[in-house]
Amino acid sequence: MLLPSTARLLCLLTALLLAACAGSRAPLIVSDLDADRELALRVGQSIAITLPADHAGGHGWQLAQRTLEALALDGAPTTMQESGNASGAPGSETWRFTAVRAGQDELRFEYRRAYAETLRVVRYRIT
Repeated sequence: MLLPSTARLLCLLTALLLAACAGSRAPLIVSDLDADRELALRVGQSIAITLPADHAGGHGWQLAQRTLEALALDGAPTTMQESGNASGAPGSETWRFTAVRAGQDELRFEYRRAYAETLRVVRYRIT
């Protein structure tokens, strides 16, 4: 039978070990304010990029690259409106990627309507 102080010590050590393991693969969360920065990811680590968007006018973010070397896109971007479902409310798009191998990629996002002029560009250098 473990003494209460030994049991507490084991729980603390287990929690610290789990936190250390989780910290090495914690997702990187960035926004448009982090554009034009170099961001470092480890293989297996994910990144979530949230960009402001107003979908009422048919605008949205498009990923300009057709192929990526070190990253994999994790599904379609998710969209949110800040004020519930109110039409015309500002919102955001979140794009998720995972580093699948060592290397570098530049993510370039263009804000526009489909087949229309680009209104804004944001870039991230991933190493």
